[in-house]
Amino acid sequence: MNLRRIVLATVCSLPFSLLFTVGGIARPDQPCQAYLDTSRGINDEKNNCPLAVGNFSIRGTFSNSNWQASFWAYEPAYYILHVKNKQNGNPINLTGFNVMGTTSRPQYRFTDSERNVNYIVTFRYSDPNTIRLEVYWTLDKRKTASRVYSAN
Repeated sequence: MNLRRIVLATVCSLPFSLLFTVGGIARPDQPCQAYLDTSRGINDEKNNCPLAVGNFSIRGTFSNSNWQASFWAYEPAYYILHVKNKQNGNPINLTGFNVMGTTSRPQYRFTDSERNVNYIVTFRYSDPNTIRLEVYWTLDKRKTASRVYSAN
């Protein structure tokens, strides 16, 4: 009888106890928040959606049959996106610090104001070999066109 109570108590309390273990807590998605902190006299980037975490790094070059994109941080809060169109060879170099998205799917956004085009690089920490490049351009003041590419 005592063995049955122990087993029943263990089975009933196991899900509850897993809820409070470090590995069992489901961390909800949070909005990405990034800014430059100069309060200590140095440029210190605060970013809950960084490019590199432990062995993970999204820095590098990704490509598919349409384009090649290189993405890296030059210094704190200064990111560089180099995109080369593989069909015509045209390159685009953009810099910026506009981090959005969520902690599971960060987005780094770049704007080419001369061409009125926005580029959004999205990645997942769970898939370090793939990025998504979204390209949005304004046709006129009311219409926007877009293309989405994925690359490894």
